[in-house]
Amino acid sequence: MDARPIPAFYCCYLLRSVEHHASLYVGSTPNPVRRLAQHNGESKGGAVRTARTNLRPWEMTCIVTGFPSKIAALQFEWAWQNTHLTKRIADEQRITLRETKVRTSSKTARTRKCPARPRASLTDKLSNLNLLLRVPSFARWPLQVRFFCEDVYRVWQRWNERVGGSIRSGLRIVLDLKQPAEALNSHDAPMSTQEKGKRKREALGKGGVEGVDVGYSELKGHLEKSIFMLEDDEPIMCSICAARIGPDKMVTLVCSQESCRTASHMTCLATRFLDEEGAGSSIMPTSGKCPKCKVALQWIDLIKEMSLRARGEKEVAQLMKRPKGRQSKAVSSHIEHDHTRNEDESDQEGGNFGEIALQAGSVADDPLPDDWHYQEDDENDLMSTTSAASDGMDSASSLTAPRLEVVIEDSDWDEAEVLD
Repeated sequence: MDARPIPAFYCCYLLRSVEHHASLYVGSTPNPVRRLAQHNGESKGGAVRTARTNLRPWEMTCIVTGFPSKIAALQFEWAWQNTHLTKRIADEQRITLRETKVRTSSKTARTRKCPARPRASLTDKLSNLNLLLRVPSFARWPLQVRFFCEDVYRVWQRWNERVGGSIRSGLRIVLDLKQPAEALNSHDAPMSTQEKGKRKREALGKGGVEGVDVGYSELKGHLEKSIFMLEDDEPIMCSICAARIGPDKMVTLVCSQESCRTASHMTCLATRFLDEEGAGSSIMPTSGKCPKCKVALQWIDLIKEMSLRARGEKEVAQLMKRPKGRQSKAVSSHIEHDHTRNEDESDQEGGNFGEIALQAGSVADDPLPDDWHYQEDDENDLMSTTSAASDGMDSASSLTAPRLEVVIEDSDWDEAEVLD
């Protein structure tokens, strides 16, 4: 199996039916906007549980991001969906308890007990989310929670105050509401693919689900700096062990600050960050400071950039590719500028063009010589003109100087040939 870089984005999300707020759904996706459209039936895909027309449309109330891999996101998704079964929550901490239901076989009429998924409210979903973010299995993951609905965010705040605000440090909780201007344009007429792409780029960073960046654009500057720095012939030393970084620079971490040229071995920097955190037996750090510029760095950002540089050849080419629309616009403006400049130069150089045209007109009005005659237009007009031109050439050649010997030169003068 081909090695791939750490995915640019993967999240777990909580859906809520707009028509029936008691209907909730937990899922995971690398593209929230596309997945929400699938759940609402606007594009192919979606889940069976969200396909009922009486529950549509669905809204995405919050997402959990920062997973180091797709598998990690799927593990968190299953634990969030099955908080009554997951082993990541201790029995004494479990909020949602197991339920059983009795099923009767239609053939044998025998009954048996089987586990049932309890119906959960919005408070149940958010309280279990709060608990999962604090359990040892996920406590050191660089996660972030983004809320897109203000009422859901208030429910989260009330529960967090109820448990004493014991959310772990380093976890970011963001209220990311959609801007009013964007909300007014949410039900416009159908747009073309180019218009959708343009609107998607304009919506990035402006709040709401549409403003979430699911690509590697945040790492572009860091990636360009690392490639330029590591491809330089100048020897690079590890900022921690002071040893020279060998030819295998794919396991080298580079500081993300533009003005800092600090590079370190991955193992050296991980040990340094773990010592600063006092993590004890942990093997993966969460954050730390650059050994040189002392700027706070996130471990997941450093590892993601390194994996993209080492394994994401296609992703890097796509990231560095310039948009076609902007390029064509720049080229067209450059051509228009050159055309205007050429016209100005021709106007300056040919300022007496009018006088030349008048002189040409006066020459054309001069009386013709006596031996000139007009020829009637007929079908042989072209042949007559051609023969007349050939006759003129013969007469002109008779008045010229004597014919000279023609010499054909090859690459060597000694092999020159004289033609009679």
